[in-house]
Amino acid sequence: MSWTQHQLIEFFNRKNINPESYSFYKDKDEAYCLDKLGDEWLIYYSERGRKNELGWAKSEAQALNILKLFLLEAHSAL
Repeated sequence: MSWTQHQLIEFFNRKNINPESYSFYKDKDEAYCLDKLGDEWLIYYSERGRKNELGWAKSEAQALNILKLFLLEAHSAL
């Protein structure tokens, strides 16, 4: 499934994933983030101002899906 940002936010809400645990297109400390760099998208975990790379994507839809997978994994570990 190709996700839009709005659809993914609704999905996270249904899964009770705290909005403070992720960010789109801006860095947020202690959160999973997605940002566009040039023609690619970076998915990372931000911790104390440091970007810990988790993956790269060629399209926004692919990046949103990768972000979804990391957040679901992190949420299931709680």
